Amino acid sequence: MKILLSCSVAGLALLANSVYAGGLEGYGAPSNVSLYGGLSAGLSSHDGACATDTTDCEDGDTGHKAFVGLRADPNQNPSELWATPAGVMPASSLPTMGVELGYMELGENTAKGTAGREGIYDSELQSELSASYVAGVGYVPVAPRTELLGKVGAAFWKQNGSKTVAEDSELDTTSTNSGVSMLLGAGAQVKLNPNLSLRGEYERVLGTAADTDYEADASLLSVGAVFSTF
Repeated sequence: MKILLSCSVAGLALLANSVYAGGLEGYGAPSNVSLYGGLSAGLSSHDGACATDTTDCEDGDTGHKAFVGLRADPNQNPSELWATPAGVMPASSLPTMGVELGYMELGENTAKGTAGREGIYDSELQSELSASYVAGVGYVPVAPRTELLGKVGAAFWKQNGSKTVAEDSELDTTSTNSGVSMLLGAGAQVKLNPNLSLRGEYERVLGTAADTDYEADASLLSVGAVFSTF
């Protein structure tokens, strides 16, 4: 997770320098490859985290993420025509592919439970979740400045859980779990100018903290800005 986070920070720094310099060609990259990075924020959810033996469970919170990626376009000339199985199409109408690295803060969930022999004490349960991810991203243009996107990858998640018993602190517990789960995502992106786009997307990390009291499918519904090289 630390490696992916470091790569994301380094990618954002390279992005800022590349935009100032006018693109990635000075770094030896093909002219049809662009670098992008962005920040998003929105609503998170830990679906399935509310166990049947808890009360007052809150599985929704706020979340945010930072990400960087590389994207390969068919050709920099959007008016060039390409022969496809569906017929001749302009390059600007063709799907494109890329790879993305990111770090997500997926918020927390809280609940009330019981502790001690025969559950005589009340307890406060809390779970926090974050994840770094690597994913392949596909883009399909649907309008001159608008495209749909889909994402499939792996999320390297970390979950911190705690149980607090006010009546008897000796019953307090903490735990940390980590693992790798599938990441799925879908959304849309609108280009505001050559270097700035607005992105909205829904992402889901499947089976975090599996086989523990904190098992959940975590999701993030977010809106953010994407900055890219030429």
